[in-house]
Amino acid sequence: MAEERIVSTFMHRVLVGSPKGHTSAPMRPKTVPEKMSIIRSHVYPYSITLASFLASLLLPMIALNYDGSLTNFISTIDAASFWENLPKPTYEAAAVFFGWAIFQGLLLELVPGKTIYGPITPAGERPSYVDNGIPCWLITHGLWLFLGPITGLVPFGRLYDMWGSVIATGNVFALPFCLFLYWKGRTFPSSRDAYVSGFRMFDFFQGVELHPRLFGLNVKQLLNCRVSMNGWSLAFLCMAQAQFDRGTLSSGIIVSSALLVAYLFKFFWWEAGYFASIDIIHDRCGYYIMWGVLCFVPSVYCAPAYFLVEHPTNWSVPTAVALFSVGIGSLVCNYVADLQRQSFRSTHGECKIWGRKPEMITAKYTTTDGKEHTSILLCSGFWGWSRHFNYVPELLLSLCICLPGIVSCPLAGVYYYFLQTLLIDRASRDDDKCSIKYTKYWTEYCKRVPYKIVPFVY
Repeated sequence: MAEERIVSTFMHRVLVGSPKGHTSAPMRPKTVPEKMSIIRSHVYPYSITLASFLASLLLPMIALNYDGSLTNFISTIDAASFWENLPKPTYEAAAVFFGWAIFQGLLLELVPGKTIYGPITPAGERPSYVDNGIPCWLITHGLWLFLGPITGLVPFGRLYDMWGSVIATGNVFALPFCLFLYWKGRTFPSSRDAYVSGFRMFDFFQGVELHPRLFGLNVKQLLNCRVSMNGWSLAFLCMAQAQFDRGTLSSGIIVSSALLVAYLFKFFWWEAGYFASIDIIHDRCGYYIMWGVLCFVPSVYCAPAYFLVEHPTNWSVPTAVALFSVGIGSLVCNYVADLQRQSFRSTHGECKIWGRKPEMITAKYTTTDGKEHTSILLCSGFWGWSRHFNYVPELLLSLCICLPGIVSCPLAGVYYYFLQTLLIDRASRDDDKCSIKYTKYWTEYCKRVPYKIVPFVY
């Protein structure tokens, strides 16, 4: 009996990963049957899974072996060269990938920070997070600066040569990890926010749990924020180091990297606000999110940097400064928009936006536990211009980050091209979910704020 209790306690701590002091038994996920076509339940998740897996490997393959040209790739590829140039996992890449994840996990766990809470979930719970993003960012980038540019103890520029292998290693890990999360969600969910639709492939793709925990750590905060976002920032810096090691440091990669690092510093400054975004409050931990942050971000989001390494764009100082200024202006606009909404929520509307008391709609909604809650919807400031105004400066900033690479290799802009599609889809999904959640109040909100993203256009 003692051995069984030890095993049970161990499984609970590791798999359920409840916060300290919480010892309730895991609950089985609810089955919420959904009526969906075979295209949505099977064709869509299977095809996206396969296509995204191949795309994540092809991008670095084209950058490293085909001069960054899709035309060269298509015109010269054959079965033998495809297999020879296809990125493959290596032990060195595995050490980089897992070492990075463990390092970020240790920082998340050990660096002091207050506990903060996200919005109420559909099941009536409030997920907890550790607010230590800025200290972890400073430690991460400070170590890079000391070990790389200052002392040269670590040849960070080598990451460019092994980038394809790092992504391949990530793919080898991500697929079984997503299968594990699917199994965990069905057997050891961390909260009541776990649902299955009855379609296994769809549930694997979309995810079962909304907020899984492992070893007491919030999986979304660890992988979405720390492993992925800090990794994105450091990858750009390592690619700039790789270009420098090759004898040049172009104005293009300086501007692109500086804007990206500034953007991600702002992300961690505002990390508490991210926990109220659709990635966190709506999207469950399945292949779509988890594979995305582990493999798609290194491949697609980092493309502007690794395409620039051997295709430098050298602009004049005035041109580079102009592009940097537009990017920083977009970043500031994005931050102010986020700050307006965050201040509005934290003060329950008792604040001023643009010097005036904000207009709002008080909306009621009911969670699955039957409890009624109240929320407030902002209709002032940038949020009176459109329901997702923050996407406008974010898209402009992403264009500024990608533009130096697009000039030399159009494929380097794949992050910007993808982000347009992602944000349009995300805005539509967010509207659909809010319409279900807030019902008549959301209808009223859409009348007050009729534009979805671009004011007076869309």
